[in-house]
Amino acid sequence: MKISISATNPCHLYDMARELARLDALGCYYSGYPQWKLANAEQIAIRTHSFRTTIVYALLKLPEKFRPSARSLFLWQDHSFDRWVGRNLRPCEFIHAMPGQALHTLKKAKQLGIATVLNHATGPVREWVRIMEPEYARAGLRLADVCPFDDAYFAREDEEYALADFHCVASSVVRDQLVACGIAPSKIWIVPYGADRTVFFPPEQTATHHFRIVFAGQLSLRKDMRTLLRALELLNRADWEMHFYGGIAGEVRADLENYHGATPLTFHGAVSQRTLADAFRAGSVLVLPSLEEGFGLVVPQALNCGMPCLVSDCVGAKDLIEHHRNGSIFPAKNATALADELIFWEKNRTRPADVLDWCKPAQMLVSASFAALASLRK
Repeated sequence: MKISISATNPCHLYDMARELARLDALGCYYSGYPQWKLANAEQIAIRTHSFRTTIVYALLKLPEKFRPSARSLFLWQDHSFDRWVGRNLRPCEFIHAMPGQALHTLKKAKQLGIATVLNHATGPVREWVRIMEPEYARAGLRLADVCPFDDAYFAREDEEYALADFHCVASSVVRDQLVACGIAPSKIWIVPYGADRTVFFPPEQTATHHFRIVFAGQLSLRKDMRTLLRALELLNRADWEMHFYGGIAGEVRADLENYHGATPLTFHGAVSQRTLADAFRAGSVLVLPSLEEGFGLVVPQALNCGMPCLVSDCVGAKDLIEHHRNGSIFPAKNATALADELIFWEKNRTRPADVLDWCKPAQMLVSASFAALASLRK
């Protein structure tokens, strides 16, 4: 069996392609990213169409007033890439493509008798809009001003959904959202992401410093900084530390400025994967309080480093959490519940032994594909 993958940028699907190649199950990886920028690209079957991608990322370095909008640039990139894959698609058993860049790819696959899979990095965009619209209103902002999606996008997404034989998701959260959109549960595969254990691995010994809370990701309304900050204010612990790794979106600056807790906040900005792994090994707990999160790759990364993860019930990676064994699951927007979990882990500073391997998702994908192929042939 050969499984091909199409993606404009080297997201989780590139790691999947590398592991499928290791299992001799990769047909071809169609990339919108330049091959020379992909790690170990010489080890896999790859074809690239990166001219527009190169132009897009060059233009994004210019001030916004001197270039087209990011939305129009990415549409220009994604639609061209999709048409190119459709023209160059080679025979295989399955083709995985991502929503928004799959229409022509899936149409061509149907003509060639290739089974089609939409691989969702997040949930349906309509669900993101439903969840986040009131949160933007609370912050005095209009979602329409920052939302890059419109009726034309939704119409294209609906057409892609209709062409897909199967949907591959990373969590039960996204599965449930797709079911709510009318997708049959039997057509949805859950294949969770793992983490590279050559980078994310446990420390040789447990740190003995103050209780250190870590957040990793962009500080944004979607990540719900407000609930995290309110929990810290409720506890008012000057002997704790709060470390943020990631960029700060302007939409959350008011919440940060209104913080009046005793726990000091330290901002590190965007960091490399290895620096983030060091932070996980030195930290006490990871907190991911998101209002909407299709998965949350930082969760398996932190678990690999032996750090408990406290996640809201809207985070897809909650599927990996065994409550009070390797982390906690708390109700989204509930600062009091999050505060209670922080107290629990301060008193129970154990390091979970869970080590997740990013090879496992590729093996799961192959198994799901064999089962799906058997069902299609009946």
